[in-house]
Amino acid sequence: MKKQIAIAMGLAVISTSAFATKARLEALGEDQYGSQFISDNRNVFLNAATVNFHKDLVYMEFGSSDTTQNTVFEGVDLANAGALGGTNLTESTDQDTSATPKAEGGFFKASGNMVYGVVFGSESNTSNGLRTLAMGNEVVHESNNFDIFVGGDAGVQWGASFTYSDSKNEQFTAEDEQTAMRARLGVISGDLSGFANLNLQNNAESANEEFDGQAGYQVGGTYEMNDMYYMVQHRSFKGEDTDNNEISVDKTWLGAAKAYRLNDKSNVWLSAWYKTEKTENDFDAILATGETKTDFIPVTLAAEVSVKEWLTLRGSVGHTIWGTTENDSGDEATVTDTFVNAGASLIFGDFQVDGLIGNVTSNGSGANAAGSTSTDAGEGVLRTDALMSRVSLLYRF
Repeated sequence: MKKQIAIAMGLAVISTSAFATKARLEALGEDQYGSQFISDNRNVFLNAATVNFHKDLVYMEFGSSDTTQNTVFEGVDLANAGALGGTNLTESTDQDTSATPKAEGGFFKASGNMVYGVVFGSESNTSNGLRTLAMGNEVVHESNNFDIFVGGDAGVQWGASFTYSDSKNEQFTAEDEQTAMRARLGVISGDLSGFANLNLQNNAESANEEFDGQAGYQVGGTYEMNDMYYMVQHRSFKGEDTDNNEISVDKTWLGAAKAYRLNDKSNVWLSAWYKTEKTENDFDAILATGETKTDFIPVTLAAEVSVKEWLTLRGSVGHTIWGTTENDSGDEATVTDTFVNAGASLIFGDFQVDGLIGNVTSNGSGANAAGSTSTDAGEGVLRTDALMSRVSLLYRF
């Protein structure tokens, strides 16, 4: 009985060490697409050069597969689609979150001083979100995605990747098609690292709606000195809908982080950012039109502890200590935000199972609370019938 209880508790709180999956970064308060100061295999989507550090592994993110585009439901009340005949009419989500995880997986393999990798299903939340704003109920999301990675060490570590997504559906009156292409470039030289991620193509079209993703890029760099990280990042992207309405977003982030190695089993990170973001929007379907400008300073404290050789626990708390947002009319509002995240990993030799904990609602079927990785969305409940969310599996070979 004691062994069964120990196993159950281990399953309830699962965590990872230096290399992991989406659940680890989100539990530590970071973005699922990579961190500029915490080592993780997800960093290959931020700086392709980090593929040199994350090799000889296979990973799988559990989640749904969006194999049917929303244009199938044109003219259908999606809220009541289940009453229309049991044909599994469910609206595909445009965002990969802990509440609505999407299937993804891939592998990275070293060969000499080179590293190669292939990933399937890595859709962009930014791309899908912009398409939703432009196309509404007829949105055509990215699907059939795959990424190819390559990296090496030539005195300077380098990496590159290419993303391709292409699909169409001509079997319904509301025909749809979409294409997306992206490229990532990264370098690491000593304590300096830099990256440039480029949007090459992002187009979607349905019967009555269209999205044209125009110039888009993300550039940044990190300098490490004595366990301190100094970081800068800038993102810019634009898009246009069927009526030639436009949206443009520019984000500039300046940050600093400190890593504390408490002992051989415990790590703590303290980070702070100054973020300024500006949106100019003509889309009138969802967002308020006009110009919006936001400036804010979020701080995050994250910790990760190897409790046993088979169990690692992690968590984070974050807060916006100052922030203001101003709309097109000049009206201001204070930016407020506090979150607490938690996660864990079970380690079985070369296998590792990751997940988030404590962000599951206390009622209903046990599905994640909508929209957040934070435990506040799950009412602070640790459930024995839904021990983890955002579950993934990693195997090192």
